Amino acid sequence: MKKLLSILVGVFLTTSLFAQKPTLLFYCGITMVKPIQEISKIIEKKYNCNIKIIQGGSKDLYSSLKLSKKGDLYLPGSDSYRKKNLKEGFLLDGQYIGFNKAAIFVYKGNPLKIKNLDDLTDENIGVVLCNPKSGSIGKMTKKILLKYKGKEFLESVYDEAVEIGTDSRNLNKALIEKRADMTVNWRATAFWPENSQYIDIIEIDNKYASKKRLVINLLKFSKYPKIAKDLINFAVSKEGQAIMKKYGFLE
Repeated sequence: MKKLLSILVGVFLTTSLFAQKPTLLFYCGITMVKPIQEISKIIEKKYNCNIKIIQGGSKDLYSSLKLSKKGDLYLPGSDSYRKKNLKEGFLLDGQYIGFNKAAIFVYKGNPLKIKNLDDLTDENIGVVLCNPKSGSIGKMTKKILLKYKGKEFLESVYDEAVEIGTDSRNLNKALIEKRADMTVNWRATAFWPENSQYIDIIEIDNKYASKKRLVINLLKFSKYPKIAKDLINFAVSKEGQAIMKKYGFLE
């Protein structure tokens, strides 16, 4: 609830601070913020507008837009959020722009010689995981662990975790600050400049960690649907896709 209130405050402050020219609100999962910032700058220049990116966990963002009924675009960390909430009528046109895939994250150089998901239950390894009820990576982690060794393994891993985070950014911070040794996170974030010098990844087999489609959604209550649609179209264009690939969201 505290996170939701924080997002709502940001939404209402934004609508008043930038009232002098068109201001779009873009609800974006934390993992995808970097490419979306780059894409947004191009659209801002084209239309002489502001695009305010409201970032957070995918579920919290949806709850916020649903409650405030303000905003133009929504990009969660998985298209499952679109499928689940489409019937409520707030999400209109949607376009696929790339994918997320989970990986094991360890500290640079892998000093503890972590090999695979089994190490999540090693009592000598500090594990941080995302809450399945908040960020999209938490939801994905739960699916991976269930597929890997079932409910008992899932519960054991979460019970023994030294920390439970709310989103991908929290997980990376815990590793960088050495509060934990291992996590499961969206692989693209490991290649960002602020993370790459501290983090290495171990791939998870596709049969456990499938690619999760990223879909930008136009919101029903968008005040600037023409600009919002143009941003979506740019994101799926050759130039937009090059930006997504640069940040690890396409191969």
